[in-house]
Amino acid sequence: MFSSIQERSLLIFGGKGGCGKTTSACATSLYLAQRHPKRRILIVSCDPAHSVGDSFGYSVGNTITPIKDLDNLWALEIKAEEEASAFKTKYDSVMKKIADRGTYFDRQDIESFFSLSIPGLDEIMAVIKIANILKEGRFDLIILDTAPTGHTIRLLGLPNQMKRWVEVMDLMQSKHRFLARHFTGKYKKDDADEFLEMMNKDVDRVRRLLKDRDSTEFIPVTIPQALAIEETERLLETLKEYGIRVRSIVVNQIKSSQGKCPFCSNEEKEQKKELDMIRQRFSRFELYCVPTLPYQVRGINRLKEYGRVLLDEKPYHLPVGKRSFDLRSKIFSFINLPQRPTQLIKEGILLYIFGGKGGVGKTSIASATGLNIAKKYPSKKVLVFSTDPAHSLSDSFHFSIGDNLTQIKKQKNLFGLEIDALKLLEDFKKDYKDEISETFNKFVGQGVDIKFDREILEELISITPPGLDEIMALAKVVEFIDEGRFDVYILDSAATGHLLRFLEMPHVAREWLNAIFKLLIKYKGVVRLAKQAEEMIEFSKKVRKIQEILTDPARCQFVVITIPEAMGKSEMDDLLDSLKRLKIPCQHILINMVLPKTGCNFCESKRGEQIKIIQEIDKERSSQFQISQSPLFSYQVKGIDRLKSFSNKIYG
Repeated sequence: MFSSIQERSLLIFGGKGGCGKTTSACATSLYLAQRHPKRRILIVSCDPAHSVGDSFGYSVGNTITPIKDLDNLWALEIKAEEEASAFKTKYDSVMKKIADRGTYFDRQDIESFFSLSIPGLDEIMAVIKIANILKEGRFDLIILDTAPTGHTIRLLGLPNQMKRWVEVMDLMQSKHRFLARHFTGKYKKDDADEFLEMMNKDVDRVRRLLKDRDSTEFIPVTIPQALAIEETERLLETLKEYGIRVRSIVVNQIKSSQGKCPFCSNEEKEQKKELDMIRQRFSRFELYCVPTLPYQVRGINRLKEYGRVLLDEKPYHLPVGKRSFDLRSKIFSFINLPQRPTQLIKEGILLYIFGGKGGVGKTSIASATGLNIAKKYPSKKVLVFSTDPAHSLSDSFHFSIGDNLTQIKKQKNLFGLEIDALKLLEDFKKDYKDEISETFNKFVGQGVDIKFDREILEELISITPPGLDEIMALAKVVEFIDEGRFDVYILDSAATGHLLRFLEMPHVAREWLNAIFKLLIKYKGVVRLAKQAEEMIEFSKKVRKIQEILTDPARCQFVVITIPEAMGKSEMDDLLDSLKRLKIPCQHILINMVLPKTGCNFCESKRGEQIKIIQEIDKERSSQFQISQSPLFSYQVKGIDRLKSFSNKIYG
């Protein structure tokens, strides 16, 4: 069992998409609830694309829900946006009061600015809610299921960002305190001060909780694949920076063929190198290993079985035995699905976006598509790029790319770019602050108002909306488009929850920029801020162009990637609904990792489940989308040669 797990009050599961984070978290909660009936356990999801309910097999939602047949286990899928909305409703008037006292904002500007610019308010409210639940003592242990790595890294940084927001608000209130003392000789605390003190305490409590080595532990979940191992290493580095304790790692989906199936044997052989790598690189951690199971782990009974395999440390014997599977009646409709997305690559499309659940193969398919287009159109220059904080393009091409335009090895017209979105945002903030400082230096000595307003204006840029960094990354790509640098752009996107926030961001970014611009204009009677205003207008134009491209079917095509599993399909359905709401054109669904027919009982067991899901997708979606499929390989799709082979399988 995870080291001294009974001593913990918060266990956090995280890692690369598709490694089994949710399954491991849910199975651990069931296992511990059964073995410790006096401990009250709550499993919580803070992933915007919730899967805890799907994993248990029934509805959970934003209320604490008891898990059937267990008196000491509950589940909660926090709707972060609802928590943020409730917070704004409760504290709206006091936030406006602080801004009204501390800036030249009028009431309308205040309302628009603070509805947009509280950094990660929805997610930080979710974490504060978890900390409050622990403080109340209703539960002895909370198990937290997080989003894939990129989103989780951003989540871990939110308490620091929120602290900065509180400091800026306190700076605005300081102007009011100073003026009150100046004119009356005294100052009496009011509800604004009480609000700021409360926020400081809440944020500090979250920071202390995450860093409490006695009560909190982070458990990364990985699989024996190079991309997952590299991402796990980066996650461990981030956790170390934040002082969050890690003692155990779950290694999931380990293949054990016993030499009876060539496909399984090749997978096992491929994994051997990665398993050795895991043992070497993660030797300081306890490793909990779980084999690939012959079925989808979904529902109470299968989660209990997975939990026993994970935590009992007993050898697992596959239950399939010599049972045969009569799939003949199903295979006919299965093979009638198009193998290749014949209409996906079209002349005139400027931007392709590949998106879906974590672990469905988005990066591999984006990379393979880049190779295909570059080969098919040798006169066109193609850029494959990523804005996800957890970059994987370099791992996929097995070639260092990084934050500079890089020609892909031996490909004359294919380039890669892993945009350091955070650096772009930090550079933007620094330039803004430097220019504000330089402008106000000309007005030194003109009164206390100038002093406070200078500090406030300098710091306002610190409280940007979450996701603005990635929009700045896209704005960088817009510069390439305006300059005609490339003919085709391919975006390797983050997992669904993070991706949806990203796709909604251009609208939010433009509103935020408009609010900042209005404030700069308000100060024109005090100081000249023309340069800053002009830069905001220029950035806003780029964001508008992003909006136009994303919603133009003649220039943009979103390709949904899924896998033939129930949880993959569920997340695909949610993503398709969101794309429709956002008016982002999508005509293609690509079902990835379809098992070939091997005759092996283990493979046929999984394949039988896959066929049911494929048939459901075909029945529900074929009238609106072109549905195609790509196979699961017995080896990792990594490096130029294997990506080319994969590309040929997808596109021919």
